Amino acid sequence: MLAVQNITRTFNEGKVGFKNLTFSIQKGEIIGVLGTSGCGKSTLLRVLSGLDQQFEGQYSLGDKSVGMMFQEPRLMPWLSVINNITFGAETEKQKLLANELIELVGLSGFERNFPKDLSGGMAQRTAIARSLITEPDVLLLDEPFSALDAFTKMQLQDLLLSIWEERKTTMVLVTHDIDEALYLCDRIIILRGQPGEIYAEIRIDKAKPRSRGDIQLAEKKAEILHLLDLNKERGNLHG
Repeated sequence: MLAVQNITRTFNEGKVGFKNLTFSIQKGEIIGVLGTSGCGKSTLLRVLSGLDQQFEGQYSLGDKSVGMMFQEPRLMPWLSVINNITFGAETEKQKLLANELIELVGLSGFERNFPKDLSGGMAQRTAIARSLITEPDVLLLDEPFSALDAFTKMQLQDLLLSIWEERKTTMVLVTHDIDEALYLCDRIIILRGQPGEIYAEIRIDKAKPRSRGDIQLAEKKAEILHLLDLNKERGNLHG
């Protein structure tokens, strides 16, 4: 589905970004990219989305389409929920799909509301629907729930899983949240350093949906904390 071969993108005289990343993603997988601040996680998504083309190495998506969801909803305040979702939609099929997505993300009855009338969770639900309007083969998510309260975050994590169960969309999730990565992902790629390099890869064989209190996930979390070695990294990882 996606093959990345020795890609490097650095800034500030090579001190920020990532280098020499090689990995692949299979169809229908949810892959987490986890690491402390400054190791190039968000930069990686910008490269894979095509927003940043100043990189070395190569990656291949074939003829696969890509959708992107950012940390903030980035809704246009003068457009209603439905019009934010369909903004830029080019086909009649996409416009019809918008109604299905409205229901899928739990916004039925709010189609004509404007962003100022939405809670943070509702705004992010709108952003999720917008990212799916083109029916992307690969969905890139850049810490999409980091600004939300814990309860809303858990609701939207479950929503993301329900979308995955229905559509089997391949996803790459950048996060600082270890618990989120363990709850959602099939594999977790751990980056360390500045610029970031792949330090380890963790596979989670537990079937989804998972229990948030599962003892195996707790053991994986302890393993990840050890791998990140936060006393040395001094990052601001949450979890």
